[in-house]
Amino acid sequence: MLWDTNPDIVDIASHMCATLISKARIFDGVSVISECGYVMIESGRITQISLREPLSPSSPCTVVDASGCTLLPGLIDAHMHVFQDVELLEIAMRYGVTTVLDLHNEPEWFKALSAIAGERKDVADIKSACYAATIKNGWPSAIVKLVSQEPNIDDRIAKWPNLTDKKSIEEYIARNKAAGASFVKLMQEDGYTMGLPFPEVPVPTPSLELQKSIVDTAHENGMLTIAHALSNHSTLHVLKAGVDGLTHVAIDPITDELIQAYKKNNAFVIPTLAVQTSCRGVEQETREKFASDLEGEERKHLCGCLNITKQEFSIEAAYAQVTALKESGIDVLCGTDTSADLKGTRAGASVHHELWLYVNRCHFTPLEALVSATSKIADRFGFSDRGKIEEGRLADLLLVAGDPVQSIDALRDIKGVWRNGERLAQEKLM
Repeated sequence: MLWDTNPDIVDIASHMCATLISKARIFDGVSVISECGYVMIESGRITQISLREPLSPSSPCTVVDASGCTLLPGLIDAHMHVFQDVELLEIAMRYGVTTVLDLHNEPEWFKALSAIAGERKDVADIKSACYAATIKNGWPSAIVKLVSQEPNIDDRIAKWPNLTDKKSIEEYIARNKAAGASFVKLMQEDGYTMGLPFPEVPVPTPSLELQKSIVDTAHENGMLTIAHALSNHSTLHVLKAGVDGLTHVAIDPITDELIQAYKKNNAFVIPTLAVQTSCRGVEQETREKFASDLEGEERKHLCGCLNITKQEFSIEAAYAQVTALKESGIDVLCGTDTSADLKGTRAGASVHHELWLYVNRCHFTPLEALVSATSKIADRFGFSDRGKIEEGRLADLLLVAGDPVQSIDALRDIKGVWRNGERLAQEKLM
């Protein structure tokens, strides 16, 4: 038996045989199930869990003494834009984010990234919407045309869906499914909240009938629907269309009408406060807190801000919406809208920032925040193989010093990250 008595030490044998994580506080994605438990990893899966009694391996095994540490499911970021940047998947893993949901991408870029994630366990896994359900001159082409420096950007945008009717929607859904899409992303953005000189003002948006047809066709194909919206009226529009969830919380004052619309659909919300604060130009001090381990351009990028939201929209309204939705029983899922192009965000680090904002601005307990980044995402997206510490699930795991259930800041003291049972090298951790 090979013993690893220090969670800071990586034994190369852990890549070749079973691993036993011993004496850990175990947060299973829902609650703390043990203060001194044992988890066995074999062939990339969790095969045994003991809440009190030590496990006795029957074969050669690396043992990690996790005394004083907490073992959690690998974190999930429910909203990223990875595009073709594999480095974002590498960085996410350093922060314990073992899965990212990619909410609009070129199908060929996603296929390439998915293949890399299938071969390498030192990068986060990726699930994607592939192309969002776009219309001509709508979102996100409006902002891409405004800010992109990419040569021939019009040629790339020309390949995006131009949905107009049931036939075009059916062809779009079939093409996305064939490319490996796991869910469907809708767009409902008229630029109302932003002070930007879009080519058309308001930005063209899909009709209610078109959005309903997208949702219905997606559901007929067994696919979850998630919609982009930033205002109350856009959020109500897509909820009337029947979407399963919203990505971005509205930054208008909360209304009972909005809460009831969420409840009618049993819809979830992915607030993306990490990018909302950047868009509004606030929380500079907290961005700097989560950039404290970075230098140079990486630090500059995370500490930067977009500052594109109109002044009349207060970030406090967004915080109040998250609080009210959570207290009304609406599922809140952790997502950040991180991409290499969005100042104020960074893969992995923005998940930690997002959770901190839930606790310190939106009245979540640390436990509620952790649930939002693990089991709730798995449950709502139908991922039965991750998001919880259960026998039979993938060994996507995060080990941190201390107790993040008591203090969310403990989440930053990472001692180990595993994906499919393989431990990330210590020198790669944040």
